[in-house]
Amino acid sequence: MSKLLYVEPTDEITDLVDRIRRAEGERDLVFVVPPDGRVLRSGLDLQLLMQYAKGFQKRVSVVSSDPQIQALSMRTGFATFSSIPQMEQNLPLTSVPAAAPAAAALGATVALAGQSAAATTLAAPPEPAQERGLARRGPAAMVAVPAGGEAARHWWQSPRTRRWTIGTGAAIFVVGVLAILLLLPTATITVGVRSHQISDAVTIQGNVSSGSGNVLDVIPVQALLTPTETQTFTISPSGTQVLPPTPANGSLYLCYQYTGPGNYQGSATLTFTGAVTPEFSDQSGSGNLGFTTTSAGQSGSYTLQSCNQGQGPGPASASTSTPPLPVQADSNSLGAQGNVGANQQWGWSSSNIQSSACVSPTGANDCLLTGFVNISLANPAAMSGGKDSVTQSVFTSSDISSAQTQEQQLAAQLTSKAERALKNLAGPSNVIAQDSAGNGVQLTVKNPTLPSVGQAGQQETLTVAVSAAATAYSPAAAKAAVLADLRSKVPADGGLLPNYKLGTIQVASAGPGGSLTLTATAVGYWAPKVNIAPYRTRVTFMNPGAARSYLLSQLPGASTVVIHQSPFGLPWLPLLSSRIHLVRQAVTGG
Repeated sequence: MSKLLYVEPTDEITDLVDRIRRAEGERDLVFVVPPDGRVLRSGLDLQLLMQYAKGFQKRVSVVSSDPQIQALSMRTGFATFSSIPQMEQNLPLTSVPAAAPAAAALGATVALAGQSAAATTLAAPPEPAQERGLARRGPAAMVAVPAGGEAARHWWQSPRTRRWTIGTGAAIFVVGVLAILLLLPTATITVGVRSHQISDAVTIQGNVSSGSGNVLDVIPVQALLTPTETQTFTISPSGTQVLPPTPANGSLYLCYQYTGPGNYQGSATLTFTGAVTPEFSDQSGSGNLGFTTTSAGQSGSYTLQSCNQGQGPGPASASTSTPPLPVQADSNSLGAQGNVGANQQWGWSSSNIQSSACVSPTGANDCLLTGFVNISLANPAAMSGGKDSVTQSVFTSSDISSAQTQEQQLAAQLTSKAERALKNLAGPSNVIAQDSAGNGVQLTVKNPTLPSVGQAGQQETLTVAVSAAATAYSPAAAKAAVLADLRSKVPADGGLLPNYKLGTIQVASAGPGGSLTLTATAVGYWAPKVNIAPYRTRVTFMNPGAARSYLLSQLPGASTVVIHQSPFGLPWLPLLSSRIHLVRQAVTGG
């Protein structure tokens, strides 16, 4: 049964060839061409369709009502039918339709034009093998391929060509295999070197000198000192206190006036006896002013001259009283601030002389009778030192407590400010050293002297001053110093391995001015120095076992040699040294 293939009006010759290629299970194919289709209207289309029908071993028929297509199809050699019923009854056209002279002429022209150039190509169908290759390609490519199967077959049948082709392919294969074997593999040779553990307890000192960074176990530090920060506050007294008057002090000269029987003009002695300090009161009406002796104490004697002889008290006769009588005023009613002016005189009546004192003539054993002796006093020099009673301001306990609170608050504020200033001076990469006891930052707080409770005074302005000093260091520099100390423990022919561990840096002691002591521990491994780089070129293309023995003999510090080849193992190492990698690895213990 033939398979009907309906041609679309827009189909090209490549579409028809593609349908032939895809009809693998069908041998008889019938193309039903519509009247308005544009394919198979040239002799070239029908020649190509015939060539590929033979190449795919298909029997192709054409059904078309168009006389032009019928004429070209019949001339090309296809079984041509005017309709599907005619095809089903197997009644093909036997003569070219008369209605298509133009088509016939066109077909003849095309056939004659292409006969000389394409007769050979179109006449012979492709070989089955070649067509199987064409079947795997697209229709456009198949149309573009010329019918060169016959030429290719003649070319391959040449013995010389076959030998050249096979030899070239074998050579390419051998070169490829050698390139894979020589260039593709890589080898990693790990040389194990025995390592030894070392540990160290490091003590690091700080030094403000710029060259201290080159000295083992010494790091440069900063001595920090902040400017003095000040703050003032005021304190005012809120209490009052009344001060008693202060009596004036001075000297008195005395004389007596005898009013008794007889006319006694000699000297007399004023004697004080008993336990009462003698006190005199003025009876002259010049003021209620009294005096008390200061040096006579409980007893004393003073020589008095008679006032009747013109030797009364006063500056002219001051020497007549030997010695003068030291006194202090009892009242401040006379004189500014209780002082007594010079050259004043007072008269005392005998009734005013206390019983503890008496006046007797020189050599007499009994006192003059009271009422017969009048005593006069004068002060040649002014009495001084006296002060009036005054009321003054004093500081209370609440005043002092408030001042102490202000002082403490200002000191705390200035201390915080000074600590921030220290951090700014240290910089972002350094830290301020403080030990476990909190030592390291020195704060100098100058507090003013506060008044005492009850002390007289006025409002005062007091100043609190704070400055700070400390030492700053770089943690990175400290770790570098610990590492340098650990490296110093490694023998000269060895090297420190990178898997060392540094303990936490501890501040053992710290203080201002660059005083700093740090401690830390460090643990690491060292291994003998082995220069393995030159041996990479010496083991190229060497047997792995021989290379292992050679490296162990040439590298005294090596304890193991492990060779790993990739992607597969070979009985020789790579030919190129760039494909060999030497790795030095520390081996703990044996």
